[in-house]
Amino acid sequence: MKKLLTIIALTLLLSACNGDTNVAETENPHEAFFANLSSLCGETLTGGSTFPDDPDHPLVDTELNNHISECDESKIRIELYRDGDYWHGAWVIEKREEGLHLFHDHLGDVRTMEDLGENDFHGYGGYADDTGSATTQFFPADDATADIIPAAVTNVWMMDLDLENGKFVYYLERHNEPRFRAEMFVN
Repeated sequence: MKKLLTIIALTLLLSACNGDTNVAETENPHEAFFANLSSLCGETLTGGSTFPDDPDHPLVDTELNNHISECDESKIRIELYRDGDYWHGAWVIEKREEGLHLFHDHLGDVRTMEDLGENDFHGYGGYADDTGSATTQFFPADDATADIIPAAVTNVWMMDLDLENGKFVYYLERHNEPRFRAEMFVN
């Protein structure tokens, strides 16, 4: 009887341990993505655009740097730099009541809402949908984006993390067609 109880106890212990090793797989994908991105807080990612090929696009043939500058339990801020200069903006990923949200903050440290020009948009983005994972999230344009930039109503932004290789991909499509893609790597 004592041997049987020991076997049962060991089986339960092993089952509990096996369950703990798969927590990330059963965790909410939005929470897991947020935690994975937070693990890069303080890092600078360097790379460049891989799409489009248009030489007139302001982000083609430039060095892009993203500094993950601010992380707390509800917000991650990723500062944007182009060719070594601060590029008046950031991507902000927030946990909001409605869900995980991507916000494009193009004001920066010195600009104000009054500084925005006619085609200089601020505040667009969207909420993560249910198709993502712990390393990839998709953010379809929200209603505020449709109001700010009517042509962007079909935008979907994607952020992808390859933590093993220190790679971060930012991708945008509009009307189900690629619009912009950049790859950055942890320095």
